Amino acid sequence: MPSPHPPNSTNLNLTSALLGWILPGLAHRTLGHRRRGQYILFGVIFMIATGVLVGGIDAVDHKNDGLWFIAQVCCGPIVIAIDTATQFLIVDAPIEKRVTLVGLSHVNEIGTLFIAMAGLMNFVVILDALQAKPNTDFERRGKELEELCWLGFHF
Repeated sequence: MPSPHPPNSTNLNLTSALLGWILPGLAHRTLGHRRRGQYILFGVIFMIATGVLVGGIDAVDHKNDGLWFIAQVCCGPIVIAIDTATQFLIVDAPIEKRVTLVGLSHVNEIGTLFIAMAGLMNFVVILDALQAKPNTDFERRGKELEELCWLGFHF
């Protein structure tokens, strides 16, 4: 039976990619890749949380670190919320309070790097979700093969 789409057609999952930007891992979960989506969510959130804990809340700052922010914003609204908190809590604070709130030197840079790496990782995951086929998770395929073996089919 011929496939409904020619092999050269582009079937991009744009809605899933947008969902993957809104919440990391959600794209793969909507495509039926549940375990992969959970791993992505855990990995990206862990790297963001570690970056904020190491570098402080000002590790995300679109005004002072514009190029880093381009990579970081691929994590989605989570990073935008952290940047908004930075702008309201730190940038507008008086200098006496600001000194106690900002991360210093290399520690802040490591936090910035962690969050940027989380953004780049999520960007690659979004690209993967754009072309992924729904319901082709390895876990699901393994269960289907087991069911076929029980029915008498051997591979």
